[in-house]
Amino acid sequence: MPADPDPDDTSRRGWYTVILLGIVSTLSFVDRGVMALFVQPMKRDFHLSDTEVSLLLGLAFTIPYVIVGFPMARFIDRGSRRNLIAGCLAVWSFATGACGIAQNYWTLFVCRFVTGGAESVNTSGSLSMIADCVPREKMPRAFAIQSAGVAGGAALSLLIGGVLYGLLVKVPPTHVPLIGVIHNWQLVFMIVGIPGLLVAGLMFFTVPEPRRKRGTRPGGYPLREVLSLVKQQQSLHLPLLGGMLLLAIMTSGFAAWMPAFYERTYGWGPEKVGPMLGAVSLFTSIIGLIAGARLAEWFGKRRDDANLRVLFLAHLLSQPLLIIMPLMPNPWLALGCAAISGVFGVMGGPGFSAAIQITTPNEMRAQINVMYAASITAIGGSVGPTLIGFLTDFVAGSEADLRYVLVAVKLLFGPLAVYLIWRSMAPYGKLFRQDLDEAR
Repeated sequence: MPADPDPDDTSRRGWYTVILLGIVSTLSFVDRGVMALFVQPMKRDFHLSDTEVSLLLGLAFTIPYVIVGFPMARFIDRGSRRNLIAGCLAVWSFATGACGIAQNYWTLFVCRFVTGGAESVNTSGSLSMIADCVPREKMPRAFAIQSAGVAGGAALSLLIGGVLYGLLVKVPPTHVPLIGVIHNWQLVFMIVGIPGLLVAGLMFFTVPEPRRKRGTRPGGYPLREVLSLVKQQQSLHLPLLGGMLLLAIMTSGFAAWMPAFYERTYGWGPEKVGPMLGAVSLFTSIIGLIAGARLAEWFGKRRDDANLRVLFLAHLLSQPLLIIMPLMPNPWLALGCAAISGVFGVMGGPGFSAAIQITTPNEMRAQINVMYAASITAIGGSVGPTLIGFLTDFVAGSEADLRYVLVAVKLLFGPLAVYLIWRSMAPYGKLFRQDLDEAR
């Protein structure tokens, strides 16, 4: 009879898995976010409008995220999550590198399409794995590590992309036989796609597939039962999903257009704004995630709604700063507002992820996760960048007025998002108590 696994060894393997999944999330957001840095070069070299660029930043990525994400969630709930994540990481890394040889708008669109479809597996698969790797009371800390990968990837896409572009800015367009002209900004895509191929191998060969905790349905749940659970928990999911969608519209819109905002408003090009925004975002995200995880664990000893209470407080504090940030008279004050709001804004991420896993049966988690991830990515990731690009082109009528468009979008969606998250707190607290009683 085989001996029981050493608890210390199990714990070490669990946290190793969490850390590596955090790295995978970092690569995911580097690959999806680096394109935002090159709005102006893409417009110049491929002769694009703001609306066309917004479709590359949004719709080209989000449509396949939904098309692939929902059916793949069923495989995640009943199959090897490790294998799926590793394989899809290799695919989206290759697609990112392929942006470096694109010769026109539609080739870039196809590369983004492939990237979005492959990345749809990562969030739902990673969250499901992490919930099985660590004890329940440590979930906020584990999800803080995964969220640090997300925030770190978004920051590093600007930081690394900006540094690389600065090093390559004087490289002239180069004609490559059988391919065509390669511009300096395209070389950045080739470089950032390489690490993902290496980490995919590391993931496949060194990460064990964790045992599903409290799993009762090895074959997973069919969609009708997933929808039935969502209906039973609608007092939680309707306001929470609504609030997160509104936040996603604002967040994705700001992320897509922030480099262009600094360039148009303050004259900072990609080689300067990328490292600046990336460094600030990386620093503030680490502080915010650590604080958010600790706060969720501290509240968790006192309140049943702790995880979503931290999410509510985080965005209540961050929204006013984000509204005034685009109106600042110089880039340094704008960066200051962004830094402080960035600390608050990411604090709720670990609690939000933990709340969804806690209130969902094990073999249903990927499908609930993808409901949030795909909806947020598809609607938020499409509407946010496209809405800002459309308003700038057809309402403001001038590139220089991008700052006022950003303020208007925040005023329109921010307060309502915070209110909806507040409405979800009490239903979550009730479900948390029920789940705790069943665990005992």
